[in-house]
Amino acid sequence: MSDRSSRDGTNEIVLTGGGITARFDGQRLRLVQGATIWTVPVRALRAAELTPAGDVRIDLSGDPGAARHGLGAGVSIPSRNAHAARAFTELLQRALATTTAVPDGHALVLVDTRQPSMSPGAHRGLMIGIAAAAYAVVLLLIGRYGAGDVGPVILAFGWLGPGGLGLLYFCWVRLIRDLVVLRRRGITVSGRSEGTVRGFGGNVFYFQRLSYRTADGTDFTRVESRSSVGGITTGVGRLDVTYDPLDPSRATGPLTFNHAGWTLFLVVCGLVATLVWAVGLYVALTG
Repeated sequence: MSDRSSRDGTNEIVLTGGGITARFDGQRLRLVQGATIWTVPVRALRAAELTPAGDVRIDLSGDPGAARHGLGAGVSIPSRNAHAARAFTELLQRALATTTAVPDGHALVLVDTRQPSMSPGAHRGLMIGIAAAAYAVVLLLIGRYGAGDVGPVILAFGWLGPGGLGLLYFCWVRLIRDLVVLRRRGITVSGRSEGTVRGFGGNVFYFQRLSYRTADGTDFTRVESRSSVGGITTGVGRLDVTYDPLDPSRATGPLTFNHAGWTLFLVVCGLVATLVWAVGLYVALTG
């Protein structure tokens, strides 16, 4: 269970169990199961209780025989977290205590069936898989129909293209992009480094934990810097912090030689690998 602010600014409590996700903001209950979403106003509810088995039982007002929404008389949400189930039930009961239920709550239930969609991560993985499969097919076709004996060339250079391009993409996303954004629109304030945390690459990249106050007076503590420092740096002390006014949790300390040097080295490696790959494919195609 979680307790957070919903999109309209009201406090929302969430309970998940038995394949059902229930969200309640004090005025309406939203139930999500698979591709189906039920929206139920409080005045359509008759009762909410915690069963001896630890389930949250929610009943609708009116004749269950008139239900056409698929919930029947109500819904039962199993939960292994007794504290979460109790908090969810108590919030529902407090809302019911100040609300008069309508005679037929089933008529107020809204049902929406959404189209199944993949998460951004799954979609990105699918696109990478499709691209990898297409690339493998291209290599096979080149090996089959390319001029001369291109098999060894493909084996030697085929992996360099994805590797080089992947390295360049990594450098842009993880090491360069945020610094470009911060240089273009960042605001610099006085802050403090609270130490370092080891990043990727073993002892190559360490990132400072920054604490600072934005121009509008909002405090941020232990925010991971977008630029790295060397492993021998203690990373404790005062320093200038540049943050993004559109996303104040994006911040960096001063650019270091360690970050610039390793970024340049990786970019050069990516470019060389991509260039060798391109030359290898050209040789394979032209003989």
